Amino acid sequence: MFQTIKPSLMKSLLTTALFFYVTSIFAQGSFCPNVSGANEHPLLSNYMNSCIVGYNEIKFDAITFPAGKITIKGTEKTLTAEGKVIDIIYAIDNAKNATVLEVQRNYEQALKSGGFDIVFSAFGRKNITARRSIRDTYPSFGEVDFMENMQRLKQPNLRFAFSSHNSSQNNDYAYFLATGKKGNTKYTMALHIMYNRTSQKDLNGHIFVQAKIVEVEAMDTNQVSASSIEEKIENEGKEVFHNILFDFGSDRLKEDSYAVIEVLSQYLKSNTDKSYYIVGHTDNVGSLGANQLLSEKRAKAVLTALISKNGVTPIQVSAHGVGQLSPLAINTTDAGRALNRRVEIVLK
Repeated sequence: MFQTIKPSLMKSLLTTALFFYVTSIFAQGSFCPNVSGANEHPLLSNYMNSCIVGYNEIKFDAITFPAGKITIKGTEKTLTAEGKVIDIIYAIDNAKNATVLEVQRNYEQALKSGGFDIVFSAFGRKNITARRSIRDTYPSFGEVDFMENMQRLKQPNLRFAFSSHNSSQNNDYAYFLATGKKGNTKYTMALHIMYNRTSQKDLNGHIFVQAKIVEVEAMDTNQVSASSIEEKIENEGKEVFHNILFDFGSDRLKEDSYAVIEVLSQYLKSNTDKSYYIVGHTDNVGSLGANQLLSEKRAKAVLTALISKNGVTPIQVSAHGVGQLSPLAINTTDAGRALNRRVEIVLK
């Protein structure tokens, strides 16, 4: 019989292949508290007899999730989401002898009851990947370097690490990807579940769950108005848009971006006596030439939307790209790279 998880406590998760070694703290019955700094996710309930042993938040990043079986030749299908990224690692003290499939189905059912769609679901390692682990194709899902950036439970008798040698048992693995919306927030989530089967008695039999969650707040166009754009251009000669967004590595505009572009068009049509540059910017991920081309294509995509969808006069605006050459912040952090990926309107 499944344990029930309240749908109202469920949110978005995201996929990863990870592996831990945990200590006798579980076997002794002294179950760990949540790691310091971890926040209980309002839509994700802890499973029975579990705690958060790893936690991390990134203000903004792009995550690509496998949405189909990972083959030797590559992933059949992917889904990319941009927004706030939350990683949560749960350890389940499996005194009730739950199975990986039981844990998977509980979470899936709770999400479905909450109105979420299961995009991809796989039980058994052979149905998830033909490779040793997910991290072989998606390094952010399970690399040791990823773990090092997390707030982790640090006790002398407890440690956990990723490994592709945790178990060769097919039924010790499950993974699913889900999408949905609650209130004003869109979620993309993946959950990877693993049974810890090891020769070390104190570590054997526990289940670990890694949830990767991307949250995207629906854009509040009230924060962008023709008057606010005019004020910025009068004072600084330009306006910066962090809420004109594109699909990862692409010049395809995200649907919510069109509302912001419409506001920009209102400003432009009120100032037809002036001319402007639409300028695309990227972070430094990728080559200089590729980023230059991508930034120009993104600027042209905005220009096309202004002209074809909103009636802006073509001679009033022109599109240009500068790639990674004019950053607003350092490119050595996720937050800095997010700030550098932007579109600007500049007065000629």
